[in-house]
Amino acid sequence: MNFFEALKSVLKNVLQFKGRSSRSEYNYWMVFLFFIFLFAMEIDPPSPLSSTSFNNGDIENKESNNGEAPFLEPFESRLFSFVYFVFLLPTISVTVRRFHDTGKPGWFILLPFTIIGLVPYHYW
Repeated sequence: MNFFEALKSVLKNVLQFKGRSSRSEYNYWMVFLFFIFLFAMEIDPPSPLSSTSFNNGDIENKESNNGEAPFLEPFESRLFSFVYFVFLLPTISVTVRRFHDTGKPGWFILLPFTIIGLVPYHYW
């Protein structure tokens, strides 16, 4: 399966949570998402106003936090947020089908939401 066939297959099977997804289909989809998200962040980066926060009435610069960016900073970009939510369902669908292809139930996609589930999710 080549790149465009994989994208077509994922978008065609958006609401299909049964069945299997090949490794190439899943990997090509993730590469596609990486470049789409990168493009969205380049076109509409988080605004400079979003780098300030109000703390007890004082404007505080987020950069003063040891230079670390906050966790949800990409979501301060409207285009990134829009693209993320548009591609969320196809990503969940292809991931569930990929789990089926590896012999695991699709419900394993929910394991990272539990503390105990992080270990089997990353090491199985």
